[in-house]
Amino acid sequence: MLSATELKWLSYAVDECELASHSQWRVGAVIIKGGRVLSTGVNRYRNSPDQVDLAGVSYHAEEVAIRKAGDVRGATIYVGRITRSGRIGSAKPCVRCQALLLEEGLSTAIWTEPHGWGKARVGRLEEYIGTTRHSAEKHPLISR
Repeated sequence: MLSATELKWLSYAVDECELASHSQWRVGAVIIKGGRVLSTGVNRYRNSPDQVDLAGVSYHAEEVAIRKAGDVRGATIYVGRITRSGRIGSAKPCVRCQALLLEEGLSTAIWTEPHGWGKARVGRLEEYIGTTRHSAEKHPLISR
């Protein structure tokens, strides 16, 4: 179960999704250390997807937040995703982002799932600490 504070920060990450310029994947990330926000990030295009190979056209929200933050050792990253239909989606960091989180020394990742959340120690994201199940219509992070 997430604490009220963890839910607050995860909700903040979901709110950041609204700022994403990427039309298909709206993802937001917030890095917290010592109870304060070190940085935020949203996924965005590196350049026009019409002119390049699609495999490398975007910066992931986690990458953007880490680049802006500076020293993130021991911090927690919260990652949220809103789907094109406006629902909460899975924001579990991809393999590339998991490697970056580990390399930069973050301690924990907490992310949205369609019916709850996921939480794990960085380097062990395949081993969820827990997920709370909710109906998609009554997701605890959606107040809209």
